[in-house]
Amino acid sequence: MLTAFIKPNAKMDQYGKVAGLSAIELPVWLMLFAQSVPGSVVVDMEAEGLDHAGLVARLGSLKAGRAVVLATGSHPSAHVQQAEAAQAVRRVVGEALGITTEIHDRLPFDPLKAGQLDLARVPMVKYRAHNWHGWGRDDLAYGATFASISCPFHCDFCCVKDFYGSGYRQRDPGAVVEDVRALVENGVTNIKMMDELFAIDNPGVHAVCDGLAASGLADRLNIWAYARIDTVTPVLLKKMRAAGIRWLAYGIESGNEAIRAGAAKGAFTNARVRDVVAMTKAAGIHVVGNFMFGFWEDDSVTMRQTLDLAKELACEYANFYCVTAYPGSRFYDEMKARGVDLPAAGAEYAQMSPRFKPVPSAKLSGRDILAFRDAAFMEYFTDAQYLAMMARSFGDGTVAGIRAMTKIKIRG
Repeated sequence: MLTAFIKPNAKMDQYGKVAGLSAIELPVWLMLFAQSVPGSVVVDMEAEGLDHAGLVARLGSLKAGRAVVLATGSHPSAHVQQAEAAQAVRRVVGEALGITTEIHDRLPFDPLKAGQLDLARVPMVKYRAHNWHGWGRDDLAYGATFASISCPFHCDFCCVKDFYGSGYRQRDPGAVVEDVRALVENGVTNIKMMDELFAIDNPGVHAVCDGLAASGLADRLNIWAYARIDTVTPVLLKKMRAAGIRWLAYGIESGNEAIRAGAAKGAFTNARVRDVVAMTKAAGIHVVGNFMFGFWEDDSVTMRQTLDLAKELACEYANFYCVTAYPGSRFYDEMKARGVDLPAAGAEYAQMSPRFKPVPSAKLSGRDILAFRDAAFMEYFTDAQYLAMMARSFGDGTVAGIRAMTKIKIRG
Protein backbone atom coordinates (compact mmCIF):
# COMPACT_ATOMS: atom_id res chain seq x y z
CA MET A 1 0.00 0.00 0.00
CA LEU A 2 1.57 3.26 -1.14
CA THR A 3 1.71 6.09 1.41
CA ALA A 4 1.48 9.69 0.24
CA PHE A 5 2.97 12.36 2.50
CA ILE A 6 1.08 15.58 1.73
CA LYS A 7 1.85 19.26 2.25
CA PRO A 8 -1.44 21.20 2.00
CA ASN A 9 -1.75 24.26 -0.22
CA ALA A 10 -3.03 27.12 1.92
CA LYS A 11 -0.86 29.76 0.26
CA MET A 12 -3.56 32.15 -0.91
CA ASP A 13 -5.54 31.87 2.31
CA GLN A 14 -2.46 32.66 4.40
CA TYR A 15 -0.76 35.25 2.18
CA GLY A 16 -3.48 36.69 -0.03
CA LYS A 17 -2.22 39.46 -2.30
CA VAL A 18 1.42 39.14 -1.21
CA ALA A 19 1.70 35.41 -1.99
CA GLY A 20 3.97 36.16 -4.94
CA LEU A 21 6.56 37.81 -2.67
CA SER A 22 6.77 34.94 -0.20
CA ALA A 23 8.87 31.83 -0.53
CA ILE A 24 7.77 28.41 -1.65
CA GLU A 25 9.80 26.48 0.89
CA LEU A 26 11.26 23.01 0.68
CA PRO A 27 9.15 20.79 3.04
CA VAL A 28 12.16 19.44 4.92
CA TRP A 29 10.30 17.90 7.87
CA LEU A 30 7.76 16.22 5.60
CA MET A 31 10.53 14.85 3.37
CA LEU A 32 12.45 13.40 6.29
CA PHE A 33 9.27 11.91 7.74
CA ALA A 34 8.48 10.30 4.37
CA GLN A 35 11.94 8.79 4.18
CA SER A 36 11.01 6.60 7.15
CA VAL A 37 8.44 4.78 4.97
CA PRO A 38 10.00 2.84 2.06
CA GLY A 39 8.37 3.47 -1.30
CA SER A 40 6.37 6.46 -0.08
CA VAL A 41 5.74 9.59 -2.18
CA VAL A 42 5.81 13.27 -1.23
CA VAL A 43 3.01 15.40 -2.68
CA ASP A 44 3.72 19.08 -2.12
CA MET A 45 0.42 20.69 -3.09
CA GLU A 46 1.85 24.21 -2.78
CA ALA A 47 4.91 23.61 -4.95
CA GLU A 48 2.94 21.61 -7.51
CA GLY A 49 0.10 24.13 -7.58
CA LEU A 50 -2.55 21.54 -6.69
CA ASP A 51 -6.02 22.35 -5.44
CA HIS A 52 -8.18 19.66 -3.84
CA ALA A 53 -9.34 18.30 -7.20
CA GLY A 54 -5.74 18.12 -8.37
CA LEU A 55 -4.75 16.31 -5.19
CA VAL A 56 -7.50 13.72 -5.65
CA ALA A 57 -6.38 13.12 -9.24
CA ARG A 58 -2.74 12.83 -8.17
CA LEU A 59 -3.48 10.35 -5.38
CA GLY A 60 -5.71 8.36 -7.71
CA SER A 61 -2.95 8.08 -10.31
CA LEU A 62 -0.52 6.96 -7.62
CA LYS A 63 -3.04 4.40 -6.32
CA ALA A 64 -2.27 5.66 -2.83
CA GLY A 65 -3.86 3.71 0.00
CA ARG A 66 -2.75 5.90 2.91
CA ALA A 67 -2.18 9.60 3.35
CA VAL A 68 -0.15 11.48 5.95
CA VAL A 69 -0.22 15.25 6.50
CA LEU A 70 2.40 16.99 8.60
CA ALA A 71 0.55 20.20 9.41
CA THR A 72 3.51 22.51 9.58
CA GLY A 73 5.92 24.62 7.59
CA SER A 74 9.54 25.56 8.05
CA HIS A 75 8.68 27.38 11.28
CA PRO A 76 6.83 25.68 14.15
CA SER A 77 4.15 28.36 14.38
CA ALA A 78 2.96 27.21 10.95
CA HIS A 79 1.42 24.12 12.51
CA VAL A 80 -1.23 26.40 13.98
CA GLN A 81 -1.91 27.95 10.58
CA GLN A 82 -1.89 24.63 8.69
CA ALA A 83 -4.33 22.78 10.95
CA GLU A 84 -7.39 23.99 9.03
CA ALA A 85 -5.85 23.10 5.66
CA ALA A 86 -4.86 19.65 6.93
CA GLN A 87 -8.40 18.89 8.05
CA ALA A 88 -9.71 19.95 4.63
CA VAL A 89 -7.29 17.52 2.96
CA ARG A 90 -8.48 14.70 5.20
CA ARG A 91 -12.12 15.43 4.41
CA VAL A 92 -11.64 15.66 0.64
CA VAL A 93 -9.39 12.62 0.35
CA GLY A 94 -11.70 10.55 2.52
CA GLU A 95 -14.83 11.53 0.62
CA ALA A 96 -13.36 11.16 -2.89
CA LEU A 97 -11.08 8.15 -2.48
CA GLY A 98 -11.94 6.54 0.84
CA ILE A 99 -8.34 6.97 1.97
CA THR A 100 -7.57 7.28 5.65
CA THR A 101 -5.50 10.37 6.39
CA GLU A 102 -3.27 10.82 9.44
CA ILE A 103 -2.60 14.37 10.62
CA HIS A 104 0.41 15.28 12.75
CA ASP A 105 0.67 18.82 14.11
CA ARG A 106 3.77 18.13 16.21
CA LEU A 107 7.04 16.66 14.97
CA PRO A 108 6.46 12.87 15.12
CA PHE A 109 10.07 11.77 14.60
CA ASP A 110 13.61 12.75 15.56
CA PRO A 111 15.15 14.77 12.70
CA LEU A 112 18.64 14.18 14.04
CA LYS A 113 18.26 10.48 13.28
CA ALA A 114 16.60 10.86 9.87
CA GLY A 115 19.70 11.03 7.66
CA GLN A 116 20.32 13.17 4.59
CA LEU A 117 17.61 14.86 2.56
CA ASP A 118 16.55 12.93 -0.56
CA LEU A 119 15.96 15.80 -2.98
CA ALA A 120 14.70 13.45 -5.69
CA ARG A 121 11.41 13.15 -3.79
CA VAL A 122 10.25 16.68 -4.65
CA PRO A 123 10.16 18.99 -7.73
CA MET A 124 13.20 21.10 -6.87
CA VAL A 125 12.58 23.54 -9.74
CA LYS A 126 9.35 24.64 -8.06
CA TYR A 127 10.89 26.10 -4.88
CA ARG A 128 11.34 29.87 -4.73
CA ALA A 129 13.17 32.18 -2.31
CA HIS A 130 11.60 35.21 -0.62
CA ASN A 131 11.81 38.34 -2.75
CA TRP A 132 14.37 39.97 -0.41
CA HIS A 133 16.58 36.86 -0.29
CA GLY A 134 17.07 37.09 -4.05
CA TRP A 135 17.85 40.80 -4.21
CA GLY A 136 20.90 41.38 -6.40
CA ARG A 137 20.86 37.81 -7.75
CA ASP A 138 19.74 36.31 -11.04
CA ASP A 139 17.65 33.42 -9.74
CA LEU A 140 15.32 32.52 -6.89
CA ALA A 141 15.86 28.72 -6.81
CA TYR A 142 15.52 27.80 -3.16
CA GLY A 143 16.40 25.07 -0.70
CA ALA A 144 16.83 24.48 3.02
CA THR A 145 18.61 22.42 5.63
CA PHE A 146 19.11 22.56 9.40
CA ALA A 147 21.93 22.31 11.93
CA SER A 148 19.84 22.06 15.11
CA ILE A 149 16.31 21.67 16.39
CA SER A 150 14.35 23.60 19.03
CA CYS A 151 15.91 26.57 20.83
CA PRO A 152 17.99 27.18 23.96
CA PHE A 153 15.90 30.24 24.91
CA HIS A 154 12.36 30.71 26.28
CA CYS A 155 10.62 33.74 24.75
CA ASP A 156 7.07 34.29 26.04
CA PHE A 157 5.46 34.55 22.60
CA CYS A 158 7.19 31.49 21.12
CA CYS A 159 5.79 27.96 20.72
CA VAL A 160 8.77 26.10 19.27
CA LYS A 161 9.23 23.66 22.12
CA ASP A 162 5.59 22.67 21.87
CA PHE A 163 6.23 21.65 18.27
CA TYR A 164 9.58 19.88 18.68
CA GLY A 165 8.79 18.18 21.97
CA SER A 166 12.41 18.57 23.02
CA GLY A 167 15.05 21.08 23.97
CA TYR A 168 17.87 22.42 21.82
CA ARG A 169 19.95 19.73 20.12
CA GLN A 170 22.53 19.98 17.36
CA ARG A 171 22.98 17.89 14.23
CA ASP A 172 26.23 16.40 12.94
CA PRO A 173 27.97 19.31 11.14
CA GLY A 174 29.09 17.01 8.33
CA ALA A 175 25.47 16.16 7.53
CA VAL A 176 24.66 19.86 7.17
CA VAL A 177 27.52 20.37 4.72
CA GLU A 178 26.41 17.34 2.67
CA ASP A 179 22.85 18.69 2.47
CA VAL A 180 24.21 22.00 1.17
CA ARG A 181 26.42 20.20 -1.34
CA ALA A 182 23.42 18.24 -2.63
CA LEU A 183 21.40 21.44 -3.01
CA VAL A 184 24.18 23.10 -5.00
CA GLU A 185 24.43 20.02 -7.24
CA ASN A 186 20.73 20.53 -7.91
CA GLY A 187 21.34 24.12 -8.99
CA VAL A 188 20.27 25.72 -5.69
CA THR A 189 22.43 28.34 -3.97
CA ASN A 190 19.73 30.38 -2.15
CA ILE A 191 19.38 28.39 1.06
CA LYS A 192 17.57 28.80 4.34
CA MET A 193 19.16 27.47 7.51
CA MET A 194 15.95 26.39 9.25
CA ASP A 195 17.28 26.47 12.82
CA GLU A 196 15.22 28.50 15.27
CA LEU A 197 18.58 29.96 16.25
CA PHE A 198 21.57 29.16 14.06
CA ALA A 199 23.88 32.06 14.89
CA ILE A 200 24.99 31.13 18.37
CA ASP A 201 28.60 31.01 19.51
CA ASN A 202 29.12 27.30 20.20
CA PRO A 203 31.41 24.56 18.82
CA GLY A 204 28.69 22.95 16.66
CA VAL A 205 27.94 26.16 14.77
CA HIS A 206 31.63 26.90 14.32
CA ALA A 207 32.08 23.38 12.89
CA VAL A 208 29.27 23.91 10.36
CA CYS A 209 30.78 27.22 9.28
CA ASP A 210 34.27 25.75 9.03
CA GLY A 211 32.93 22.83 6.99
CA LEU A 212 31.10 25.09 4.55
CA ALA A 213 34.11 27.40 4.23
CA ALA A 214 36.33 24.40 3.42
CA SER A 215 33.82 22.87 0.99
CA GLY A 216 34.66 25.12 -1.93
CA LEU A 217 30.97 26.11 -2.16
CA ALA A 218 30.86 29.26 -0.05
CA ASP A 219 31.46 31.81 -2.82
CA ARG A 220 28.32 30.58 -4.59
CA LEU A 221 26.10 30.36 -1.53
CA ASN A 222 23.45 32.83 -0.43
CA ILE A 223 22.37 31.44 2.96
CA TRP A 224 20.12 33.14 5.48
CA ALA A 225 19.69 32.18 9.11
CA TYR A 226 18.16 33.32 12.40
CA ALA A 227 20.28 35.10 15.02
CA ARG A 228 19.98 36.87 18.35
CA ILE A 229 21.56 40.11 19.42
CA ASP A 230 23.14 38.42 22.45
CA THR A 231 24.56 35.31 20.72
CA VAL A 232 26.95 36.60 18.05
CA THR A 233 30.57 37.69 18.21
CA PRO A 234 32.87 39.32 15.64
CA VAL A 235 34.72 36.00 15.19
CA LEU A 236 31.49 34.08 14.57
CA LEU A 237 30.20 36.70 12.12
CA LYS A 238 33.44 36.51 10.15
CA LYS A 239 33.19 32.71 10.02
CA MET A 240 29.56 32.83 8.92
CA ARG A 241 30.33 35.19 6.07
CA ALA A 242 33.21 32.93 4.98
CA ALA A 243 30.72 30.03 5.01
CA GLY A 244 28.38 31.74 2.52
CA ILE A 245 25.92 33.21 5.00
CA ARG A 246 24.86 36.56 3.53
CA TRP A 247 21.75 37.37 5.58
CA LEU A 248 21.03 37.16 9.33
CA ALA A 249 17.55 37.71 10.75
CA TYR A 250 17.62 39.23 14.24
CA GLY A 251 14.67 39.14 16.63
CA ILE A 252 14.84 42.72 17.89
CA GLU A 253 11.09 42.78 18.56
CA SER A 254 10.63 46.08 20.43
CA GLY A 255 12.34 49.45 20.55
CA ASN A 256 11.34 49.76 24.20
CA GLU A 257 13.89 48.02 26.40
CA ALA A 258 11.47 47.32 29.26
CA ILE A 259 8.95 45.67 26.92
CA ARG A 260 11.66 43.58 25.28
CA ALA A 261 12.94 42.36 28.63
CA GLY A 262 9.40 41.67 29.83
CA ALA A 263 8.81 39.32 26.89
CA ALA A 264 11.80 37.25 28.07
CA LYS A 265 13.51 38.18 24.82
CA GLY A 266 16.68 39.40 26.45
CA ALA A 267 18.14 42.13 28.58
CA PHE A 268 20.21 43.61 25.76
CA THR A 269 19.96 47.38 25.35
CA ASN A 270 19.15 49.40 22.26
CA ALA A 271 22.79 50.46 22.24
CA ARG A 272 23.77 46.79 21.98
CA VAL A 273 21.27 46.31 19.15
CA ARG A 274 22.88 49.18 17.26
CA ASP A 275 26.38 47.78 17.84
CA VAL A 276 25.48 44.26 16.68
CA VAL A 277 23.66 45.42 13.55
CA ALA A 278 26.65 47.60 12.65
CA MET A 279 29.03 44.73 13.42
CA THR A 280 27.01 42.38 11.20
CA LYS A 281 27.02 44.79 8.29
CA ALA A 282 30.76 45.36 8.76
CA ALA A 283 31.25 41.60 8.37
CA GLY A 284 29.57 41.78 4.95
CA ILE A 285 26.25 40.24 6.07
CA HIS A 286 22.89 41.84 5.33
CA VAL A 287 20.43 42.25 8.19
CA VAL A 288 16.76 41.32 8.45
CA GLY A 289 15.25 43.03 11.46
CA ASN A 290 12.20 41.37 13.01
CA PHE A 291 9.96 43.77 14.93
CA MET A 292 6.66 43.24 16.74
CA PHE A 293 3.80 45.54 17.64
CA GLY A 294 1.15 44.77 20.23
CA PHE A 295 2.92 43.48 23.31
CA TRP A 296 0.55 43.72 26.27
CA GLU A 297 2.33 46.85 27.54
CA ASP A 298 2.44 48.50 24.10
CA ASP A 299 0.75 51.80 23.34
CA SER A 300 1.11 54.24 20.46
CA VAL A 301 4.25 55.74 22.01
CA THR A 302 6.13 52.47 22.52
CA MET A 303 5.15 51.18 19.08
CA ARG A 304 6.51 54.40 17.59
CA GLN A 305 9.75 53.77 19.50
CA THR A 306 9.97 50.38 17.78
CA LEU A 307 9.46 51.85 14.33
CA ASP A 308 11.95 54.66 15.00
CA LEU A 309 14.59 52.13 16.06
CA ALA A 310 13.92 50.04 12.95
CA LYS A 311 14.43 53.06 10.70
CA GLU A 312 17.57 54.09 12.57
CA LEU A 313 19.10 50.63 12.19
CA ALA A 314 18.47 50.69 8.41
CA CYS A 315 18.25 46.92 8.07
CA GLU A 316 18.27 45.79 4.46
CA TYR A 317 14.93 44.14 5.14
CA ALA A 318 12.47 44.44 8.00
CA ASN A 319 9.57 42.22 9.03
CA PHE A 320 6.83 43.96 10.98
CA TYR A 321 4.52 41.62 12.86
CA CYS A 322 1.61 41.92 15.23
CA VAL A 323 2.26 39.99 18.43
CA THR A 324 0.28 36.76 18.09
CA ALA A 325 -0.82 34.38 20.83
CA TYR A 326 0.22 30.98 19.50
CA PRO A 327 -1.13 27.95 21.37
CA GLY A 328 1.73 26.36 23.29
CA SER A 329 3.30 29.70 24.25
CA ARG A 330 3.24 31.40 27.64
CA PHE A 331 1.76 34.46 25.99
CA TYR A 332 -1.22 32.40 24.79
CA ASP A 333 -1.90 31.21 28.33
CA GLU A 334 -1.66 34.76 29.64
CA MET A 335 -4.01 36.18 27.02
CA LYS A 336 -6.50 33.38 27.54
CA ALA A 337 -6.46 34.04 31.29
CA ARG A 338 -7.21 37.71 30.57
CA GLY A 339 -10.28 36.67 28.59
CA VAL A 340 -8.97 37.98 25.26
CA ASP A 341 -10.88 36.85 22.15
CA LEU A 342 -8.18 34.76 20.48
CA PRO A 343 -7.90 33.46 16.90
CA ALA A 344 -9.43 30.08 16.16
CA ALA A 345 -9.10 29.29 12.44
CA GLY A 346 -5.67 28.75 10.92
CA ALA A 347 -5.70 31.80 8.64
CA GLU A 348 -6.57 34.00 11.62
CA TYR A 349 -3.00 33.36 12.82
CA ALA A 350 -1.46 34.19 9.41
CA GLN A 351 -0.03 37.71 9.51
CA MET A 352 -0.54 38.49 5.82
CA SER A 353 -3.94 36.85 5.44
CA PRO A 354 -7.01 39.03 4.89
CA ARG A 355 -8.51 36.87 7.67
CA PHE A 356 -5.72 37.64 10.18
CA LYS A 357 -7.16 38.35 13.64
CA PRO A 358 -4.85 40.61 15.67
CA VAL A 359 -5.03 40.50 19.45
CA PRO A 360 -5.22 43.65 21.61
CA SER A 361 -2.79 45.13 24.07
CA ALA A 362 -3.83 46.59 27.41
CA LYS A 363 -4.32 50.00 25.79
CA LEU A 364 -5.00 49.36 22.09
CA SER A 365 -7.43 47.28 20.08
CA GLY A 366 -6.14 44.58 17.79
CA ARG A 367 -7.32 46.58 14.78
CA ASP A 368 -5.41 49.66 15.95
CA ILE A 369 -2.23 47.58 16.27
CA LEU A 370 -2.73 46.06 12.83
CA ALA A 371 -3.28 49.49 11.29
CA PHE A 372 -0.07 50.74 12.89
CA ARG A 373 1.85 47.71 11.59
CA ASP A 374 0.67 48.24 8.03
CA ALA A 375 1.47 51.95 8.19
CA ALA A 376 4.91 51.14 9.63
CA PHE A 377 5.64 48.86 6.69
CA MET A 378 4.80 51.62 4.22
CA GLU A 379 6.81 54.25 6.10
CA TYR A 380 9.88 52.02 6.30
CA PHE A 381 9.97 50.81 2.71
CA THR A 382 9.15 54.16 1.09
CA ASP A 383 11.73 56.10 3.10
CA ALA A 384 14.06 58.00 0.75
CA GLN A 385 17.21 57.25 2.76
CA TYR A 386 16.38 53.54 2.85
CA LEU A 387 15.78 53.41 -0.91
CA ALA A 388 19.05 55.24 -1.59
CA MET A 389 20.90 52.69 0.58
CA MET A 390 19.27 49.83 -1.31
CA ALA A 391 20.20 51.33 -4.65
CA ARG A 392 23.83 51.47 -3.55
CA SER A 393 23.76 47.91 -2.19
CA PHE A 394 21.65 46.07 -4.76
CA GLY A 395 20.98 48.37 -7.71
CA ASP A 396 18.06 50.19 -9.24
CA GLY A 397 16.26 46.96 -10.17
CA THR A 398 15.88 46.06 -6.51
CA VAL A 399 14.56 49.53 -5.70
CA ALA A 400 11.98 49.13 -8.46
CA GLY A 401 10.93 45.83 -6.87
CA ILE A 402 10.60 47.46 -3.46
CA ARG A 403 8.46 50.24 -4.91
CA ALA A 404 6.23 47.63 -6.56
CA MET A 405 5.98 45.77 -3.25
CA THR A 406 4.66 48.86 -1.47
CA LYS A 407 1.88 49.22 -4.07
CA ILE A 408 0.26 45.98 -2.87
CA LYS A 409 -2.56 46.49 -0.41
CA ILE A 410 -3.11 43.48 1.89
CA ARG A 411 -6.62 44.58 2.75
CA GLY A 412 -9.12 46.39 0.55
